[in-house]
Amino acid sequence: MKQRVIGLIDCDSFFVSCERVDNPDLQDKPVCVMTGSGNKGVIISRSKEAKLCGIKMGAPYFQVQKTHPRVICIPAHHQRYRAISGKVMSIIKTFSPDVEEFSIDESYLDLTGLNKVYKTTYTDLITKIRQTVLEEVNVPVSIGLSSSKTLAKLASDKAKNTNGIFVIRPDKIVQTIGNISIDDVCGIGNQSAKNLKFNGVFTIKDFVAQDNTWLKKILGMHGLNLKMELSGIAVSPVDSHQQSPQSIQDTKSFEDFTDNLQFLQVQLGYHVHHAAQKLRKWNGFCGEVGVILRTKDFNTIALYAKPENATNSDFLLRDMAYKLLNQAYRPKLLYRSIGIELRKLSYNEEIQQSLFETLKHDDDKLSRILDNLEEKFGKDVVKLGL
Repeated sequence: MKQRVIGLIDCDSFFVSCERVDNPDLQDKPVCVMTGSGNKGVIISRSKEAKLCGIKMGAPYFQVQKTHPRVICIPAHHQRYRAISGKVMSIIKTFSPDVEEFSIDESYLDLTGLNKVYKTTYTDLITKIRQTVLEEVNVPVSIGLSSSKTLAKLASDKAKNTNGIFVIRPDKIVQTIGNISIDDVCGIGNQSAKNLKFNGVFTIKDFVAQDNTWLKKILGMHGLNLKMELSGIAVSPVDSHQQSPQSIQDTKSFEDFTDNLQFLQVQLGYHVHHAAQKLRKWNGFCGEVGVILRTKDFNTIALYAKPENATNSDFLLRDMAYKLLNQAYRPKLLYRSIGIELRKLSYNEEIQQSLFETLKHDDDKLSRILDNLEEKFGKDVVKLGL
């Protein structure tokens, strides 16, 4: 199997960076982006200067205004952020045709063999990509490079503290990241982490040292695939070709931990909209919706519910998601991320309700009207209230 060279590009403090693109006077100043406006605003992105001031993710605007009057708080402009994201992604695609857009501010790219095309080292190549994005869009990015997606993700996390670039060489994986906790590996859930730790597996080094038969017994094929990825073998390739998904997830870690329920609701609402919109583009329908919360201590809380009929409605899915959130939420418990998962997807087909009745999917016309408005006037042009 040919060894791949895979990078993960992650835009730094993306919403704040976008505001600085349009207003250079904000550079080097404590800046926060908030959802909503006025006293109902909630902080959703912070510059490093704002972090140093002690501003917490999810903090209400009225509180920040009172305790840190010099901090600049700006209402979010999601339409603009997506436009700038498009520019960043376009630049990345000029370097490699194999780019997988993972989220609004993250993308994987396969650079295998391009060192010969550009007649340079891979490290110099990702340095050039980072410089080009900064020069042409004025958005700083962190780039992790390795031989699998899982390793590239771990490298990108480290890149944020190493001037934007970090490389995990396939021959020095254990030496470089072997002591990282198994909790920090993307793809290891709370229950899996507990099972692994119970059996003495605490770090990446411990994990890759395990026997394949034992890993398969504990984690199934996922465990074997993860071991290969952590060993530098790319099991999950960079996918630049759109295919109808088997499930849809939309999630994002917060810049800081939060216990603010309103902040969680707002973030969940965005995730529902973007996931449902993607589903409608495929003319798909969801038979099960789940809300996934991850706590500060990496515990994962996931609750699922089924609609009466498979649906692609923003409104129905959002109402279901809010009910699940209210069930899962615990006051004073700090959360690091929230997300939505749409499962049991089907496409352009009918559901057999019983032996005598066949009912079509619930295709939401109002949600499609909102999709058309966004396509014409820009993303998030229509805001849905809580």
